[in-house]
Amino acid sequence: MATDNSLYVSRFRLFHKGYSEIVRYILNKNDWNLIIAIGAAQSSHHRDNPFTGWERAEMIISTLQEEKLSDRVFVVQIDETNATYEGWASLVESVCPPFELVYSHNELVRLLFHRAGYETCAVPQFGTKEQSFEFITGRIIGDEPWEDLLPAPAVQIMKERKLEQRLRGLFK
Repeated sequence: MATDNSLYVSRFRLFHKGYSEIVRYILNKNDWNLIIAIGAAQSSHHRDNPFTGWERAEMIISTLQEEKLSDRVFVVQIDETNATYEGWASLVESVCPPFELVYSHNELVRLLFHRAGYETCAVPQFGTKEQSFEFITGRIIGDEPWEDLLPAPAVQIMKERKLEQRLRGLFK
C-alpha cells in the first residue's frame, strides 16, 4: 500500500542547522510527507539527552514553521522505555502514521527497519563538525558563542526556557 510518507528517525538532542538541511533534503527528494520521529523521547535531564521530548519537538516544529516546511511534516515522540531491538520497529510503527521509506544516520536503526521490510536510506552529512550536538554543547558550557549554530526558533526556546543553563549544570 502506497503511503507517500517517509520517516526520519533521530534523537534530535539539539535541533541545529544541519538537521534543518537534512529535513529540506528529504522533502526535496519527492513530494511525500515526512514523519520526524524523536527517539528516546522519555529520556531527559542528563548529558546524553539533556532535553525532554516535548522540548525537542518544540524546537523542531517552531523551526520548520519559520522555514515554511511544516505543512508536509508530522513530528512524533518515541518512548523507548520498554523497547527491545526485536520490537523497536514495531514500536515506531505503532505511534506513527504509515510510512514506506526510513531515513536515519544510525546504522542500527536502518538495520532494524530493513529487517522489518522497509527500504532504508542513510542521511547525508551536511555541514561541518560545528553542526553537531557535541560541538554546540561544548560552546554552550564553555560560554562561547553558539547561537549562530542553531535556527533562530531553537535559540529562542533555549533562551526562554534557560536550557543552556541546564546544559551547563549537567556538564559541571
